[in-house]
Amino acid sequence: MHDGDVVPDAHPWRIAIILGLVAIAAGFVVSVVVPTLLGWAGWWIPGDAWMSLRAAHYVPQGTYPLIYETGTGRDFFDSGPLLPLVLAPIALIGDLFHLHESYPFPQKHPGIWFVYGPYALACAVPLLYAVRSLLTQLGVRAGRLFLQCAVLFLAFAPMAIVYGHYEDVLALALLLIALRDLFAERPLRGALFLATAIAFKQWSILAVPVFVAASPPAVRVRVAVRSVGPPVLLLSAFLVTDYRYASRALFHPSTFAGLGHAAPWISSSTDYIASAPTRLGTIGIAVLVGWLLRNRREPALVLSAIGCVFMARFFFEPVVHAYYLAPGIALLVLAERARGGRSVTKVIVGAALLLAFPLHPNRALWWIVAYALAGALLYGPVARLRRGLTVAAPADVMPTPSRPAGSGVGAHLQPARH
Repeated sequence: MHDGDVVPDAHPWRIAIILGLVAIAAGFVVSVVVPTLLGWAGWWIPGDAWMSLRAAHYVPQGTYPLIYETGTGRDFFDSGPLLPLVLAPIALIGDLFHLHESYPFPQKHPGIWFVYGPYALACAVPLLYAVRSLLTQLGVRAGRLFLQCAVLFLAFAPMAIVYGHYEDVLALALLLIALRDLFAERPLRGALFLATAIAFKQWSILAVPVFVAASPPAVRVRVAVRSVGPPVLLLSAFLVTDYRYASRALFHPSTFAGLGHAAPWISSSTDYIASAPTRLGTIGIAVLVGWLLRNRREPALVLSAIGCVFMARFFFEPVVHAYYLAPGIALLVLAERARGGRSVTKVIVGAALLLAFPLHPNRALWWIVAYALAGALLYGPVARLRRGLTVAAPADVMPTPSRPAGSGVGAHLQPARH
């Protein structure tokens, strides 16, 4: 076996399950133990978690096509349609045993949380597996545990523990698995994982242009169709069945300025925004980056490109929440390791940016500091992307007819060392 060969990971799920149990425990410490010790009136459970569970009740009731009718007024379910299917068993258990939820009427100690919480927070396990699987494909041996813990803190914690967006965690996990297959020269299978990620959370579509561009030219059209076709057909079915509510959720998702940080161009008096044309700017960035990086398949370059695209939301969203940035930060951390560098600096800067979100000092001061941290996070990756556009692609990462099937792009990377 040569040094560059991909060595199978004997137990890829073991550490993922162990860390997943730690994540579940951490979630309960934050939601139940800490509020109890502090003498709060009730447990601290993210409100969005209840909206997802309410949508899941439509599945055992036989009205799955109507999930987007969940909610009242400005607050409604607007994620992809797959999470309600995943949460359907919990909804059924809640119905059978009459367990209390905290929606539509707030409950201080909702009984279903002891069933719902562990089940939902267990989404950390596929994410941690995906991180390790991708790193193994890239030839990384040292530091995999550190990177799994980093993603657990930088991505899982804000998305799942703080905001209750379990669909974001599953979407990121599926995206990482899709990228693993791309680097292993299985882009068509990877495209199906990417399609599933989009059906969990719509932001995953931002990865499609780079994913398609990094695929071999002969299969790009098929990769594009497989990536976008299934979620488009699925979402179209909901639009046909229940256009009034599905169109509201899919085309006019709501965001609340008071729960995040309104962009500098948004009036400080604005509380609720249903849609904003500036969001199209991120899609434009994704398409432009994909076009510029066509025929480039180096893993570090691809990961950096997708990470930068995700981080572009920071500059185009009318209201920014911490979990919006989590996927981009995670990708940039993994990209740094993929190129053989140390990820510690990226982890520290990314953590500082996320930890700034609970703070609400002077608005101008906050954005100055946040832009500085985002710039520090993006400076290196953007510079390397620019250099990558002016340098010919290495021959060993381009498709060759003689390469054995399954050897993969990552198989030609030497194991990076600390």
